Formats: sequence, C-alpha cells, structure tokens
Amino acid sequence: MRVAIYTRVSTEDQAREGFSLEVQKQVLKEFIQRNGWTLVCSIPNRDIYEDDGFTGFNTDRPAFKILRSDAMRKYFDLILVYKLDRLNRKLKDMLNFLEELDHLGISIKSATEPFDTTTSAGKFLIQMLGSSAEFERNRLVERVFPGMVMGVKKGHWQGARYSPYGYRYNKEIKKLEMVPAEAEIVKEIYSMYLAGSSSSKIAGFFYKKDIQTRSGGKFNTKFICDVLKNKVYLGKLVWNKNHYDTRTKTKGGKGYRYVKNPQSEVIEVDGTHRPIIDQEIFDRAQARMKCNRKGSGVPKFKNNIYYLSGVLYCAECGLKYHGVMVVSNHRKGTKKAWYRCISRSYPYISCKNGQVKVDEMHDQIFDILEVLSGQNPVQEEFEDLLRKVTYEPNEHYADQIDQKNLKLNGNLKNQSDLFDLYKEGRLNIEIYRQKADELRSEEASLKRDLKGLQVSMIDMERGIDERLRVQYFLKSLQEKDRKWSEADKKEFMRIIFKKIVIKDGEIVSELLEMNRPWNLLYQKGLQCQTNQLSQKRKIRSSQYVCVPSAAR
Repeated sequence: MRVAIYTRVSTEDQAREGFSLEVQKQVLKEFIQRNGWTLVCSIPNRDIYEDDGFTGFNTDRPAFKILRSDAMRKYFDLILVYKLDRLNRKLKDMLNFLEELDHLGISIKSATEPFDTTTSAGKFLIQMLGSSAEFERNRLVERVFPGMVMGVKKGHWQGARYSPYGYRYNKEIKKLEMVPAEAEIVKEIYSMYLAGSSSSKIAGFFYKKDIQTRSGGKFNTKFICDVLKNKVYLGKLVWNKNHYDTRTKTKGGKGYRYVKNPQSEVIEVDGTHRPIIDQEIFDRAQARMKCNRKGSGVPKFKNNIYYLSGVLYCAECGLKYHGVMVVSNHRKGTKKAWYRCISRSYPYISCKNGQVKVDEMHDQIFDILEVLSGQNPVQEEFEDLLRKVTYEPNEHYADQIDQKNLKLNGNLKNQSDLFDLYKEGRLNIEIYRQKADELRSEEASLKRDLKGLQVSMIDMERGIDERLRVQYFLKSLQEKDRKWSEADKKEFMRIIFKKIVIKDGEIVSELLEMNRPWNLLYQKGLQCQTNQLSQKRKIRSSQYVCVPSAAR
C-alpha cells in the first residue's frame, strides 16, 4: 500500500505538548514500517508532506495543497496522520476533503486514534471528531485573544512576520528595539516629506540608493506612505485594526477579505518602546497627507472598460499596464481610454515603452478569442472546456496511461519471445536484428508517450485552485442567467490569460501566457489555421498549373 504522511504544527505550544514535527514523523514512519507499507511523497528532497507554522483552520497550506493535488491523481492509497486535527480543524473543510478522497478511493488513518475511513462507523466517528476539533479551535481562539490583548498592553509586539522598519524584535523581552541606521532613514523620510517632496520622489531617492526594506525589497511609494502613517514611530503599539472576514472570499476566491475593525475594538498603548518621531512632526505629516488626499475636489473618472488591467505587462521594464483616461480634445474636453505602463507613476524608473489605445488592444485580444472559439460562441466553448478540465482529466489520462502500459508490456513480452526463438535457433541473425530493432524503437516511443501523459496529468492536477476559480465563475454566471456584467468580462480575461506582454503597442506572441486548457486550445486553433492556409495554397497552386502558359 502506498502511504502519504502528513504532519503539521501551528505554534510552539504544540511542540511543547508533544506534537512537534519530529515526534509526528518518527511515530508515523514506525507505524508504516510495522505494517509493511510504502512511503511516498512527490515533493522534491522530502519524504513526507509537512506544514510548519500553519493553522488547521484553513486549507491554504503549501504542503496540504500539494497533498490534495497528489490525491487527485491517485499518487497514494492512504493518508496517515498523527491526529486527525492535523489535517483540518474546521468541520466543513474536513467533510469536503473526506468526500473528495472517498470519490478517489483514498482512505485516511490516524496513528494515535482508532479512526479511519475504511468503514462507515469510522467515517461517522471522524465527522464527530472533526466537529469537536472545530469546537476546540474556537475555544482556543477565545483563550488566546485575551492573552494577546494583555500582551499588547504590556508592550509586547504582536505584529506580523516582519517588524516595522527602524526596529528589530527582541524575542527575549518581546519588545521592539530601535535600529539606529534605519531610524535615521525614517527621520529623513519625514523630513523630506514635510519639506515638500512627494512620497513618489522620496521613494525614487531611496530606490536609487538601493536600500532594502525589511522584507528584502526596494523602497516604493506604498512603503513610504506606510512609514508616514505608522504610529509605531511614536513609541506606540496599535493592535487589532483589521481582521479577516472568513465569510467573504476575495475576488479571486483564494483568500478572505481584509476588513477594518470598529474604532472601539482597536487597542492603542503608549510608551512601549523608544520613539523615532515626535508627536508634532507626526501630526504635521498626517495633516499634509490629508490635504493631498482631498486633491482638487474633482472626482476621479470611473469606468469598467479596462478588461485587461492586471494581466498586461510591459516588455521593457516588466511592470504592469493599467487603464487611464487621456484628454483627446482639450477644446471639447473629450477623453479616450488607454493602457499605460505604471512606470510613469515612478520618476525613478525609466521606461520608453509607449501607451496603447484600449480599443486597439481589445481588437488584438478579440483576434485571440476568435482563434479560441473557432466557429462556436465563446460561452459554449468555455462550458465545454470547463467540463473537460473539471471532470475528465483523471479518467482521460488514466485510461491512456493504462493503454500505453498494456502496449508496453506486450512489446516487452514480444522482445522476450523473439529472443527465445533466436536462442533456440529458430531465427537467423538478420531477421532477429530487424525485428528486435523494430520492437526497441516501438518501446522507446511508448515510453516517451507515457512520460508525456504523466507530465500532462501532473500539470493538469496542479491547477486545482484555477479550476475552482473557473467553477465559481461559471456558477455565478449561471445564477445571473448568463448575463455578463463588466466585472464578469474582466474576470473572464483573468481566467483565460496569465500574462500578456506588450511591446510598442503590440502583443509579443512569444511571451503570451495562457492558463490551461486555453493554451492548448489556442495552439490547436493556430494549427487549424495553418492547415487551412496550407490547403488554400495547394488549391491555388493546382489552379495555377491548369492555366495556359501564355496566360501565366
């Protein structure tokens, strides 16, 4: 039996309680050895699927996503865990995962609990355990939150992965400590801004100096604005400003929406660490930012025609193109829509790639869509491809792989029989060599085909999130009686295209990237066009030959 091991820890507390990754791994490997099973894992240089520092309350975990993808292609027969709550702590996610595995014929077993999914009683007990795991997680949240509030009030940093620029986190005292060199840069940012420099110019100044941010990137406009708005530089800790709304997904469907908490729930504590900026300078910076936000009082022009924003990229600087309205007639005040490289917003980035009219770019995209759809409407082609991509890949590729394996086994048997005939003296050397070469050539061809099918199957099954996104899109479209809104058209472009690179107003065909299966369909459409053109040339050539020489 092929068995996959999955381990997970989310906090240091679990490690102290005996749930460490090493403990889980040791127990599970010994369990496999006792039963004589085979350990499998598709992650390079690893033998188990392992998530370190990830909560079980959501499924957005690297190793878990690979485990799920491998399950879809039936890479193993059983998933072995230390405890079932290592897989999921949310009952809904647990039940969905169990249902997926049940359809695939894959079981789940706990090494420390008498539960598995090979029996109906086991499934029922697992569901009950999943419910209690979710209850325990909710209780854990209720216990942890007051502790975090108390920690903030004591001045303990409860922030994100990186401490704010200008400070480092002292793990022993759980507080922020000033970094003198970075603190001087923070002061210089405030000084430049209050002297009249814009956030963009300040970003350009430090960008050219190649100074890195805390995460290793370069200074940019957003980073400068975040520094100017952060009260941490006053020696304060501000906590619980935002939270993830687990009831609302983002537009892409991959995460949860980030929303602000009511001001009454925000915790602000003074004097927790050394300040870098005094209150007067900070207040002046906020007043200037507020004044700049007001602008001229003219509302921004809003429209929904930029269907390609987010997937258009510049061939020269690599940044994205975005939609802008440009005045085409100053006397009448009329405007036209263009796509423009966002490098123009950054004076410190030099890019000579020009802007392109929206209508001209959409015409080029419609040419691609025409190749995709052929003679059928895009909607019908889309539904047909969705059906194939969602339901058929496993069976389709599995059947082809089985057929190729049967042919390969038959080929190897024929080679063995041929050798036996030659060894018995019933074939001369010339006939043996000729037949052996043919069979070996067929063997090599079958192995190449098998490898190609396996790679295609893996590639297809890695795109689970993309397929779920397509399913969600089509479902919402059907609920609206297939009435396409502007947002639907924009989302549809993101479903088809991964990256469209522009050079001098033209799409660079060699750099065009499309999601599966649209890339396969596009290549197929181009091939059909090439064949049709070749056929027309042959017809014209035959007609030309029939024309009398004088007319020619």
